[in-house]
Amino acid sequence: DLGLHRLFERRWSRFQVLVGLIKLHALGFVGVTALLFLSRGVINRSILVAFLAVNLVAMLLVRLGVIRWLQSSWRTGRAQPAWLFVGTPAPEMAQLVKAALAAPWPPQIVGVLGENPAEGALAVDQVTYLGTPETLATVLHDQHVDLVVFFPPFHHADAAGELLRSCERLGIAAAFSQPTVHRFSIAPHVMTLGDSHLITYEWSPPRPSSTAIKSALDVLISGIGLIVISPLLLLISLAILVRMGRPVLFSQQRVGLHGRRFKLHKFRTMVNDAEAIKESLQGLNEMSGPVFKIAEDPRVLPLGRFLRRWSLDELPQLFNVVSGDMSLVGPRPLPVAEQQEIEGWYRRRLSVKPGITCLWQISGRNNIDFEQWMKLDLRYVDQWSLSLDARILLLTLPAVLSRRGAS
Repeated sequence: DLGLHRLFERRWSRFQVLVGLIKLHALGFVGVTALLFLSRGVINRSILVAFLAVNLVAMLLVRLGVIRWLQSSWRTGRAQPAWLFVGTPAPEMAQLVKAALAAPWPPQIVGVLGENPAEGALAVDQVTYLGTPETLATVLHDQHVDLVVFFPPFHHADAAGELLRSCERLGIAAAFSQPTVHRFSIAPHVMTLGDSHLITYEWSPPRPSSTAIKSALDVLISGIGLIVISPLLLLISLAILVRMGRPVLFSQQRVGLHGRRFKLHKFRTMVNDAEAIKESLQGLNEMSGPVFKIAEDPRVLPLGRFLRRWSLDELPQLFNVVSGDMSLVGPRPLPVAEQQEIEGWYRRRLSVKPGITCLWQISGRNNIDFEQWMKLDLRYVDQWSLSLDARILLLTLPAVLSRRGAS
């Protein structure tokens, strides 16, 4: 998510707009190239480059024009929204006033309707006391107001009653400040079901457009990848058949998004009864926590060890990505028994799709202990963006070639 559509939510410099548009057109060039490759279409490259260059300049000029218009309109007050607060002046109201005035494009605070505040109750010089809540209709009639923000004791629709109807009659937007005893990092959103409204709390919900782009890129890149490496997949399959026998693939139940179970596919690297032998090897486990890892696992066959060192055994997971069970980038999916042993905050790693590669993968894999691994997964969940995915993908190849932490 490059944020170029959010011109009204932050202040942009010319350089930031230019860099964002360059990134956007670079992604567009990669996408068009991939589509041409899949469709075997032919297009003159100079025409494509010229189109992207002209389009970049045009979009830059339009956005700079919008920013200039917005700045001018804000200075003259034409584009500055006017907010009115209704409720008992309290620290919560003062905090919101200060946050609003510190915003990139601050609103005009018309004033407060509520009990006459005590000396210093709001501690904000820009706020004027206008009277009691019963005068709301008169204030809305006489003054320019774009948004009415209700505070306790009018913090929900039923409590606001006729005050909310005054806003409705004049077509003025209303918002309700919800008092909370505890501070949460999760963000509230309103969900409507019939005539009911639910306040839902989601953990750092990504923009739908960003998740849609991520899903589309997963399928596109994985599909192209499977086509390109199909000879390699065939060669590895034949090598396993000749050296290790059937089956070629190892399939295992893993835990994915929000606990959904799916079958993960890998090239087989171990003896056929590897899972049955696992219990007898628990004493050799080198990984802390519930995860089972042995650097020199006796169950791994010579060809399998070669495939593991170069991460070639992971290639069939591209089929999991195409089917939608996995993503190219995301926390590694664990076997059901191991994931069930994980409790508390670390289970939040299941709030995104599991991936083929991740921060753990590029940071040393088996050289990292369980606690650090889980913290890297939570860092990915909290800081996720398309640019972070791109960085992880770019660093995956050097990590694979260095074979750091591979076993």
